[in-house]
Amino acid sequence: MVEKATLDAEYSVIGCLLVDPSIVGELISLTRAEDFSIPELRTVYQAAVRLFTAGRPVDAVTIRGVCGAEYNNLLLQCMDITPTAFGWKTYIAAMQEQTRVRCLRALAEQLAEVRTSTQARELIGQAGEILSEKNRTRVVTMDQALLQFFTEQGEKRKFISYGLDKLDRRLYSDHGDFVVLAGRPSAGKTALALQMAAHMGQQERVGFYSLETSPAKLTNRLVANRCIIDFARINRREMTDEEWQRAATWKKEVTATDLELVHAPGWGVQDILTTALARRQRIVFIDYLQELRGRGRDRFEQVTNISLDLHTMAQEHGILVVALSQFSRAAASRADAAPTLTDLRESGQIEQDADAVLALYLDPDEDAPADDRKLRVLKNKEGRLGEFSLSFDGQHQLFAEYMDGQLAAARHVARVEKSHRGQQSEIKTVPEEAKNEPA
Repeated sequence: MVEKATLDAEYSVIGCLLVDPSIVGELISLTRAEDFSIPELRTVYQAAVRLFTAGRPVDAVTIRGVCGAEYNNLLLQCMDITPTAFGWKTYIAAMQEQTRVRCLRALAEQLAEVRTSTQARELIGQAGEILSEKNRTRVVTMDQALLQFFTEQGEKRKFISYGLDKLDRRLYSDHGDFVVLAGRPSAGKTALALQMAAHMGQQERVGFYSLETSPAKLTNRLVANRCIIDFARINRREMTDEEWQRAATWKKEVTATDLELVHAPGWGVQDILTTALARRQRIVFIDYLQELRGRGRDRFEQVTNISLDLHTMAQEHGILVVALSQFSRAAASRADAAPTLTDLRESGQIEQDADAVLALYLDPDEDAPADDRKLRVLKNKEGRLGEFSLSFDGQHQLFAEYMDGQLAAARHVARVEKSHRGQQSEIKTVPEEAKNEPA
């Protein structure tokens, strides 16, 4: 049964449309046929849309000409209820609120009949979309745009920090952005993403969705990183007394981080969105994009839709989405060359949708220390491109930036060690014929 308030709001919206033709265009941009629960009013609305898009006047006479004389009394009733169009946006808001309630009730009835958790998750996801639904069209006049501009310029803007100063000075990320962190196998994408997520979790709630790695294994990495404990000994469960003490000392700081680890094998974008909204997460990391379940006939189409859905998720819900991605096999075969945007695996849509693309890869310089990485900004809508070196401490799953002069010193040490190893190899290598010569 439809409440009287809903009926009044629907009649009032049509009444405003009829008594003030000047609002028709904006009214249509803010509404849709599905907002009307009464079939006859929906028919009137659709007739108004057809007339407006055809460039014809929209009033009681023209609408009656489209719908027929049998709608005459309905049109008069709408105009009697709403003698003026004052407050027409309030009527739209009331109508759309009841539309949402009506849709949620229908979903609740379906939810009561589900037989699997997958069906339930899909329905709950649809409910989340309905609850967060915004008007389809937002029109901003130049007066409004400049007013917002001057207001914003008077306030200091704070961007989301990744915990790496050189990256933060290039990448101006905010809620609603879609960022891709791509890398070759064993480059350390997951370790770097966890370090970034833990840093962001000091300020906001962060969800780390792993489609491959269990929360227990991610926790091992986090403890090694945050408490500076040997990662190998953590995995073997052979921590020293000193490391136990260090873990206990840093426990409070680690638990204070608002970071949630979510095991998500087989999940799709909608599953992540539903959980993120329910958990009120403002930042989401996904490890990794190509493992997400997607719609489509082939893998290319599936990854394309996944990328589009992640971009929509970020923009419509104001969530910073950081998705890890793999490079193609062709890129992996060029270990001595820097990756490019075309190396992103399985779909060019990723580079189109992303606000920023970061590439993590082994430093190809022959004088670079073995654990050095390069982090290159391949795409950046709001800031600068470029790259810088990172030192990766695999023992503690920790990435660190080089200070001024440190990189040159590290490369000098690497050259010396390499030369020393070469000399040692020459000393130890004795020709076979020399071994057989008599003393």
